[in-house]
Amino acid sequence: MTLRIPEGQDPDLAITVDSEHAGVRILGCLAFFLGTVAAYFLLSSLFVNSGLLIFGAALASGVALTYGADFLSKRYIPSKRSVLFVRDHVLLVKGEKIQAQIDAGQDVKLLQWHFESKRHPRVPKGWYVVANALEQDGEMISSYSIVSPEDFVSLPLARLSEPIQRKKRGEGDLRKAGNQRRIAHAEFHRTDMGAEMSPEDYRSYLEYLGDTYTSWMPKEK
Repeated sequence: MTLRIPEGQDPDLAITVDSEHAGVRILGCLAFFLGTVAAYFLLSSLFVNSGLLIFGAALASGVALTYGADFLSKRYIPSKRSVLFVRDHVLLVKGEKIQAQIDAGQDVKLLQWHFESKRHPRVPKGWYVVANALEQDGEMISSYSIVSPEDFVSLPLARLSEPIQRKKRGEGDLRKAGNQRRIAHAEFHRTDMGAEMSPEDYRSYLEYLGDTYTSWMPKEK
């Protein structure tokens, strides 16, 4: 599908997502590898028989170049994906192509879940991946962010966010099994098509949904 917005009409809200898109990650990996190798050979030619010190300095140089490349690539190679609110429709777009669309003027199902992030190289231990999915007639838009435990509890509707149950539960928890299956499906969708937002944008996204679509969004209290 191709996005068609009436001329002169801007989206009611536009959120750029996936700041660390594939191009940023590839450039970061190249900067680390090439920077480390180049620094090693340069330092080896300047300081003979320094051994591990040269290796450590080369790694530090590679890390510094990676952060520099990360900063510049985010600034000059922006993501092409956005979440837009246009005429009561929530759109996930890449460039001018609509990847998913929800009619927010009709009934929408909201799922919210979270889990501790353990494998992200740039996230402190104990931080959460917080996510939500808008579902409607087989269509889904999932978005997420990575936040500290302190920021998590202050997010809109944090009390309704379900922790993912990684282990099988006993028969006494059958009542929750259906919801966990839906969350597992949404989590699979998130890993494939999810829109990553900054913590600030994620908060703004939930607040806008809560303020605008009171017929199907849960109440804060």
